[in-house]
Amino acid sequence: MADEKKILKYEELNDEERRAIDEILESMLECNSCNDIGSLPKRKWGDGLEKVDEYMRVLPGADYVLTQTLNYMFSNGLTTGSIKEDEQLNEFLYRKNAKQTLNKDELRNTIGMAITHGASGLRWLNGNVYQYKWGTYRILTLKRNGIESVLGYLIKKDGSKVPPIKFDFKKYEEYEDFIRDLDEQDIILLDTSEFMVIRNDTSLPYGHSPLLADEARLDLLTAVYERLNYDIRYDGPGRIIIRPKDGLVGGDDSNDVSTANVLQGALQGQQRSAEAIKAEAARVAKEIKKSSSDSVIVLSNMFDKDIDHLERVTKATEFFTWIKNDTLVLAQDFGMAPSLLELGGVSGNVSMTSIIDTAMVNTIVPLREKYSEQFSSFISDKIGCEKIYFNKYDMKQNEDENTMRTKIVNIMSLLNAMRIKGANGEEDVIQPLAQELFTDFGEMLKENIHNELDQLEEL
Repeated sequence: MADEKKILKYEELNDEERRAIDEILESMLECNSCNDIGSLPKRKWGDGLEKVDEYMRVLPGADYVLTQTLNYMFSNGLTTGSIKEDEQLNEFLYRKNAKQTLNKDELRNTIGMAITHGASGLRWLNGNVYQYKWGTYRILTLKRNGIESVLGYLIKKDGSKVPPIKFDFKKYEEYEDFIRDLDEQDIILLDTSEFMVIRNDTSLPYGHSPLLADEARLDLLTAVYERLNYDIRYDGPGRIIIRPKDGLVGGDDSNDVSTANVLQGALQGQQRSAEAIKAEAARVAKEIKKSSSDSVIVLSNMFDKDIDHLERVTKATEFFTWIKNDTLVLAQDFGMAPSLLELGGVSGNVSMTSIIDTAMVNTIVPLREKYSEQFSSFISDKIGCEKIYFNKYDMKQNEDENTMRTKIVNIMSLLNAMRIKGANGEEDVIQPLAQELFTDFGEMLKENIHNELDQLEEL
């Protein structure tokens, strides 16, 4: 009887044999992520404001929230407070610059980038303004007595990004040497009358991006959108586990890639066996990955017929609430009142007019003031105006009350016209019913005009 091969236990092997087996088993495990099978693409995020650009591009609600914020800010228009000067202002706002863009739109876009990225540049050139996006300008400062003083602003002649530059007295003996050095780099130095930076926080040179302050939530939102898009596009089955046949692993199968051969054969043969298993596993994995709902996949005889399917521990569908509320998250980041976007819960006993008035007064009006105070003197001096600011917001609730007062007065006028002609020179009198209604409406108007302190309110 032929001698049977003795199958040694792992503990009975020497160190060299153990290392060889460990290498083989480790390489076999790698087939769990075989190359070219296809997987969820990894987004290569940029740093800093590049990531903000990605947020604005990837998140569907970002542009909507920003656009609505700017719409509310500009809803009452800009004014100088003077009819004559308003004509000069409107002539400037609706004039097109060399890019054929309205100056009003350049100003609006500059404020928009200040809201999302923290800051944006605004240049005055030949009677018009031009927006400069982040990176295309630099603030040149000089530190004196612990305070950073603004010397000017640096831009490239071709509008490209400007590298960080500092004015060093030790390097440049004369100011002209510094200007000459800038000119050699195709960089222009502008003073504060030619260029300004509009910021969402004037205490910081370049402001700060609220989106970077909320990276945790926004990264989760982008991951959910990517996961859902991937699932829909590829219709993936999830995690699939396939295993060799029991006989193959036990070593009593005649197949030349049995466990006995892998563990007891020569190292070269073991490696070939491992590569064969890896290659077959990779083939099956690719077939599963690229399959559709009506595909037929053929397994080789080295695998067992039972296949395990593991569901995902975390499913993207569990985050539908996040997706539904993505605009609410972005509204919070931009400092926009959700009620103006018809987001969030609203109590049933509160009028929508009151909600809008409160949101406008507490959110939009302060935003208007923050940004108009920055660009007012920069533009007004050049167009011959004293100052520029956003028009006053008219409370919707006051408009409704004035409308009601007008209707009451009109009804009273009609009632007053319903007179019975007097006889023998007597004065005309109102019909009894009309007189009663006239008196009632008069009381309504009186109550409407006077407040709870019985003080006359302005109509």
